[in-house]
Amino acid sequence: MKKCTIGLFSKIVTFLVFAVLFVPLTGIAFYFAFIYPQTQHKERLIFLAGLVMCVDLLGYAIYRMFYLGLVWTEYDMEKAVFHYSRKEEYRFRWEEIPGIHVQAERAGGGYIFYIQGKKKQRKIPLNRLSRGYKDFEKTLELTGVLHRIGAKTQEEFKRDAEKVLEQYQKYRETYPNSVQPKPEGDCVVCPDCQGKGLLLKKLPLLKVDVGKICKTCGGSGYLPQ
Repeated sequence: MKKCTIGLFSKIVTFLVFAVLFVPLTGIAFYFAFIYPQTQHKERLIFLAGLVMCVDLLGYAIYRMFYLGLVWTEYDMEKAVFHYSRKEEYRFRWEEIPGIHVQAERAGGGYIFYIQGKKKQRKIPLNRLSRGYKDFEKTLELTGVLHRIGAKTQEEFKRDAEKVLEQYQKYRETYPNSVQPKPEGDCVVCPDCQGKGLLLKKLPLLKVDVGKICKTCGGSGYLPQ
């Protein structure tokens, strides 16, 4: 079966957060709680509480990463196996997603799967930084999951954008001198945009026209007379 796992970049960022933030905080809390002689009794209790919190957090992070393992997904064209940890997994056929026990939604640059576990809901996030994400998203498309949750792939977004751009270019070719409708009252055509409401500039590499709203007329194409 293929896998989609948390990417190396996300792991490095998480490690740096703990190494740069929580490890020094743990050391500082330990120093002021047990070593620094001028620490007052109330302050010592505060630093001791902070030390306990940091140790618990670091301990859980180590336990989660090296013993339980991080979330990952195994899949083929028939089913998906969502691993919340090495001890907890959930199997679904693709036609069961979404369903009573599992929901899915597009979130940012990826997808989140909400699985109803025995005790509480589990959340499995997968995004573009995940290893094997492109093939996983392609499988979601081929198995009809994306259609059922009303989501589009990056390729579909790209095709839609290219289609809109193509329609715009055809419109500009058909109506090269099109202007904005003339508003009521006495007004004259804006001398800067010539009534178009946009100032067009051709990008040298892409060779397409990019429009900016005319500041002189505010996009109306006309000025009061």
